[in-house]
Amino acid sequence: MSDVRQIIFGGESGRFASKLRHSGLAIVAIFALSSCSVYVEPLMPTPIIYEVNDFGPLDGIPAAEHWNLRRVYYATTRTRDDDLQKIDYSNTESDQVSVGMCLVGFGSENMTWEDLSNASRSTHRGSVVPLSIAGIMEVGRYPYDASGPIPDKNGATNWLMTDINESVATSRDRDILIYVHGAKVNFYNAAVFAAQLDHFMGRDMTSIAFSWPTRQNIFAYVMGDDRERAYRSAEGLNSLITMLAEKTDARRIHILTWSAGGRLVASALAQLRAEHPEETPEQLSARYRLGVVYFAAADVPGDEFVAALPAINDLAQRIVVTGSSKDEALESAKVFMGGSTRIGQSSVELSDEQTQTVLKANRLEYINLSKGTESRGFDITGHRYWFNHPWASTDVLLAIRTDLNPAERGLEQGDLPMVWWMPDDYPQRLKSLGDLSPAELRR
Repeated sequence: MSDVRQIIFGGESGRFASKLRHSGLAIVAIFALSSCSVYVEPLMPTPIIYEVNDFGPLDGIPAAEHWNLRRVYYATTRTRDDDLQKIDYSNTESDQVSVGMCLVGFGSENMTWEDLSNASRSTHRGSVVPLSIAGIMEVGRYPYDASGPIPDKNGATNWLMTDINESVATSRDRDILIYVHGAKVNFYNAAVFAAQLDHFMGRDMTSIAFSWPTRQNIFAYVMGDDRERAYRSAEGLNSLITMLAEKTDARRIHILTWSAGGRLVASALAQLRAEHPEETPEQLSARYRLGVVYFAAADVPGDEFVAALPAINDLAQRIVVTGSSKDEALESAKVFMGGSTRIGQSSVELSDEQTQTVLKANRLEYINLSKGTESRGFDITGHRYWFNHPWASTDVLLAIRTDLNPAERGLEQGDLPMVWWMPDDYPQRLKSLGDLSPAELRR
C-alpha cells in the first residue's frame, strides 16, 4: 500500500415564546400532556474557546430571550407512542415522517438564567446541569418519498415550514442546523442534543433534530436490523432537506451527524445528488444551500463513504470528518460487524482508485484528532469525544458557526491539503483569533 493511501484518512428565538404565551388552551393542553422525560442527559462540557477567550455562549442575548427553555424542531421516522397521556415516539419504525417542535429545559426548576450562563462559560462546574423535554407538539406527518409534491393534510407541514421560516427570519443567524444521532439512543436524546448544540453555538440558529428508530440495544445495531433502519430513514432526511430548501429562506442548511447517523446522512445525500444527474455543483448549491456536513466519530465504512463522496462534494459547501485512533466503539464495530475501516478511525485503507476519488474531493477536511498526542501530552479518545472533549467540540462549533477555514480555526495542516490536526498550542491559537465575542462568531 502506498504512503499516500495511509495519509488520506490519518497519516498525520423569542417569537416562539410569544406564541406560547398567547396561544389558546388547546396548545397549552398539548404541552401539559407531553412527555416529561425520566432520562437525564447532562449539559456537555463547555467548548474551550469560551474559557480561553473569557466569554460565554449566552453573552449578548437580549433580556427578552433569557429563558432556560429552548425550542427545537424535529422530524422523526419513529412511530408515535400509543399512550394518550403524553406525546412521545417509540422505537418502532414508521412509514411516515412525523414533524413538530419541542421545548428542552436546561437545569433544574431552581436554575436561574445567570446560573445557566455561568455554567455554560466554564469547563469547571459546581454541579451537573440536567436536560429535559418540557413539551412536544406534533403538527403533521408526510410519506418518506420526496420524489414528488409532499401531501399536506390540513396544511400542518406547510404551517411548520412557515414557522421554521419565521424562526430563520427572526434569528440572529439565518442558518439551519440538522442533528442526526447515532445508534442506541431514543427520541429524547436526539432532541436534547440538538438543543445543547444550538445552545453552545450562541442560541442564534434554528435547530432541527432528525430522529430515526434505533433501539436502546446495541445488538439490534450489530446484528444489522438497526443499520437497515438507518438506511431506510435516509429518504426521510432527503425529503426534509428538500422541504427546507424549497420553503424556507435559510442562508445555509448544515448537518451534524454522529456515529451510525453518518451512514444515514451519506446515503441521503447520495440519493439527493442522484435525483438531479444533469445539474452542476453550482446549481445544486443554489438549489439546496447545504453548508457544512460534519461527520463526527462516524461509523461509516471507508469504501461506502468514498463511494458517496463525489455526490456529497457536489452538494456541500464543506465536508468535515473527524477521526481518533482510540475510538473503542469504532474498533469494535470493525471487528464485530465487518466491512472496511470506519472513517471515524484515524487510518483508513484505500485502493488507488479510492485514493484518487478522495484527492478530487476539494471540499473535504479530515481532522486526525490523535495526531500530536505526544507533544500535547494527551490523546482525544472515546466515541463521545466530539462533545465531551472541549477541544473537539470547539471545532464543531467553529466549523458550523463561522466561515473560517481549518487554519483560521487553529488547526495545523498535515501532509495533504485535506488533512488537519490539533497542535499543542491549539488553545493559544484560539485566543490569537482576536477578541472574540458571540457576535463575532456570526457571519
